[in-house]
Amino acid sequence: MEFEAFTAQELAAYLGGVPDVRALLGDPEDLEVAEVGDGNLNYVYFVTNAKTPRRSVVVKQAPPFLRLVGKAWPLSCQRMEHEVAALRRFGALCPQHVPKVYHADSKRFLMVMQHLASHRILRQGLIDGAMYPCLADHLSSYLAHTLFYGSDLFLAPDIKKQAASAAVNSELCKITEDLVFTFPFEDHPSNMYSPALPKAAIERLRTHEPLRIAAADMKWAFMNHAETLLHGDLHTGSIMVNESETFVIDPEFAFYGPMGFDVGALLANLLLAYFSRDWHGRIDGRDPVAYQEWLLEQMTRIWTGFSAQFLELWRDHESRSKRRFIGGEAESRALSAYRAHFMRRLLADTLGFAGCKMIRRIVGMAKVAEIMRIPDAQARARIEVRSLRCAETLLVERGTLGDIEDVAMLARDIQRDTATL
Repeated sequence: MEFEAFTAQELAAYLGGVPDVRALLGDPEDLEVAEVGDGNLNYVYFVTNAKTPRRSVVVKQAPPFLRLVGKAWPLSCQRMEHEVAALRRFGALCPQHVPKVYHADSKRFLMVMQHLASHRILRQGLIDGAMYPCLADHLSSYLAHTLFYGSDLFLAPDIKKQAASAAVNSELCKITEDLVFTFPFEDHPSNMYSPALPKAAIERLRTHEPLRIAAADMKWAFMNHAETLLHGDLHTGSIMVNESETFVIDPEFAFYGPMGFDVGALLANLLLAYFSRDWHGRIDGRDPVAYQEWLLEQMTRIWTGFSAQFLELWRDHESRSKRRFIGGEAESRALSAYRAHFMRRLLADTLGFAGCKMIRRIVGMAKVAEIMRIPDAQARARIEVRSLRCAETLLVERGTLGDIEDVAMLARDIQRDTATL
């Protein structure tokens, strides 16, 4: 039977037939249903009790195609089951930063989840220049807990390998592999370029050998390094915020992969916000520099906070379990040195993935709003060139950028050196 999205009346009736959801929302006749229409993959609805607006939920349903493209790009609806499993897993590890799942229906490929009505999408907040005092602390905590507790550093090997096998969503992994690591570096019909973006910048992605080799390294890592359960698409459009709370949503691309992928995706989006701020921050004659520095501060604090918490979780677990990655004394020199080596390698991976993510958002499918909303074609192209230069350096020099502060300095240097382009 051909897929048809719910009408408002049909969805209200369906929810009224689920006892737990009815207890949350009330009488189906009192429900107002709004189809949001902002998802790349799925249909998303806000359902609210008109008499008691605080009683509301979000409903997501997976059609058998990629919604961004339409029926020409078929996809299995089973992806909703993977997303539900990921939300429940991440929610168990970090409940303060993951929305609750109230109901899941594997036959209709939908779920009902917590509506974060007093929050907004982080990307929109960054475009507007909002500052969130808890953002870096919350995201570093989310990353540390989800990445550590899904890895072999915590899980017994047999449990982790079983979980990795169950979590694989080959369709969505292939989409990421193609759209992030393959298509942006070749002349592919899915690529979409700003008309004013210099042809030389596009051609460099296809012909500059060090860049191509670095991107291929990251593609290999993405395909083969099953280190932990990842969100898989952690960008500023997948984060809901207010002044005191932060929630990570939409883990439909969740899979077992390299730890640096989630961290890199997040840092990439903060860097894109940094460069695009040169436009958005000048509206009405304002100076963008202060907010750009706040963005770089969030980037550095997320990495340093994540690194510190990850190492603390690692040390605490080994102390409690008496199962050490390197045998010997509890805090031997070799163990301490290995942990430092591990985090240096993880930072290098993070920067490489950040570079690929930035390039994808400039030349590939599915752009970022902070760049797409720049109406001046030449100004947008300048920002895109800066972003591509930063991305290339992150990729090619990821092993020599030894500290997150080096990345912040790189962004400042590119912004300053290209100010007159």
